[in-house]
Amino acid sequence: MNKPKIPPAWALWSSFLLASCGGGGAGSPSSPAPAPTPASAAFVIRPIAPSSIDPAAITPSDTANDLHIVIPPLAGVTAANKLFVFLPGTGGVPNEYELILKAGASRGFHAIGLDYPNPVEVGSLCSPANGNSDPNCFWNVRRTIVTGDADSPGILSVTKPNAIVTRLSKALAYLNQQYPGEGWGQYLDAGGAVVWSKVVMSGHSQGGGHAGVMAKLYPLSRACYFASPPDWDLTARPTAPALWEAYPALTPAAQQFGFAGLQDSAVPYAQLSVIWQTLGLGAEASSVQVSSTAAPSGSSHRLTTDLQPNTLTGALGNPSHGLTVRDAFTPLTSDGKPVFDATWGYLCFQ
Repeated sequence: MNKPKIPPAWALWSSFLLASCGGGGAGSPSSPAPAPTPASAAFVIRPIAPSSIDPAAITPSDTANDLHIVIPPLAGVTAANKLFVFLPGTGGVPNEYELILKAGASRGFHAIGLDYPNPVEVGSLCSPANGNSDPNCFWNVRRTIVTGDADSPGILSVTKPNAIVTRLSKALAYLNQQYPGEGWGQYLDAGGAVVWSKVVMSGHSQGGGHAGVMAKLYPLSRACYFASPPDWDLTARPTAPALWEAYPALTPAAQQFGFAGLQDSAVPYAQLSVIWQTLGLGAEASSVQVSSTAAPSGSSHRLTTDLQPNTLTGALGNPSHGLTVRDAFTPLTSDGKPVFDATWGYLCFQ
């Protein structure tokens, strides 16, 4: 089943100031200085169906064969030699998040918006209202979606070819074969496995929760979360973060960042603030509020905003929930540039 396609807001983004990624190691972000995009440069945007990469990545009952969105580094920009992978929220598709993919490509990152099975909220699957009382449900369901392991029998089934990790590795192999001069092969080892130390995993809502689980499982270069992770346990430990959010992580907390709208009605900040503290992103006192186009200063891993969302005509979904990253709802300047471009650079592209 094809999900609704939203007209991409990047059509308004014909030119923008490019924020470079100078200074600051992991955990010590600096404010990127803006630099102009080369006048002759243009983004190369490749929509690619998962089933065209791997026929096993689609089955008659599968609903996840919307297009991956692939953008190589912008011509004329110094290569970062890092891969930015973005996972949409529930029911979302990658072409709804092209602005942040272009923000990565403009900084020399290889960027992939990855389509994956996401038709149902993980919170709904793990809700006591649906008869679930397993406190490990969130972890098991997310690991199933990430790896294809059968950890959630009777709740969710995702085959290995449809799992996030397999789809990503297959996409990289395909891109390396089709476009050998673009550098996609550097993100795979000799055995075809993803080189996680070169990967920035990111996502919105459900997608950010999967990125959080991947930060537990793999030593990522970085992880950045938008209105996420959203997992709030209502089973054995009512009104508390899901158990997995306190698990040890192979990606240090110093390399993880979150961004949330204070008026988000889908993932209330009162809950998300506690989740971020559980992940190790710092106490509430360390949060920084974003109120302009300027990059945040300091070294906070917890960013919030009280700005109002854009509302693209015809867009479906919750504007306050998509405010921080979704094309239809993230605010634009008067000349069509993303207000949060420099903030995204701080969060994801150091």
